[in-house]
Amino acid sequence: MALKLKSPAPAPVENAAPSNPLEQLLGYQLRRASQAMMADLGTELADLDLKVTEMSVLMVIEENQDITQSEIGRVLAIQRANMVPLTTQLERRGLLRKGVTTGRAQALRLTPAGRALMRECRKRVARHEARLLAGIGKTQREALLRHLRMVWEG
Repeated sequence: MALKLKSPAPAPVENAAPSNPLEQLLGYQLRRASQAMMADLGTELADLDLKVTEMSVLMVIEENQDITQSEIGRVLAIQRANMVPLTTQLERRGLLRKGVTTGRAQALRLTPAGRALMRECRKRVARHEARLLAGIGKTQREALLRHLRMVWEG
């Protein structure tokens, strides 16, 4: 009768990442994707001394000349109290100017310096998205955008 030797138990893997039960949750994946996207975009904009939120405000103004702070806040889901310091800072930097006043609302538009900065920002945003979404085809990106909009629009 032949002797059967037991196989040694596999050695424990050191530094193995613990399993994450959240990986199957869509909300968790959305948060992680958002963090990765915003961190990378922040890095792209850092040498311009521009935060992602500031760039977003400028982008909305560029697309909607004479938009008010309240309207920008609604578009970007930024609270009214946070809009004043944001636009004040951008105005101090010479990137936007306040135009015609209607009641308490002031129309905002980009200055030539703001428009020049936005041209550079658009290049960087395109580079950032190309890098992070390289493995996702155009059709898949369009579907992803549609589906994400469905999630946050309700």
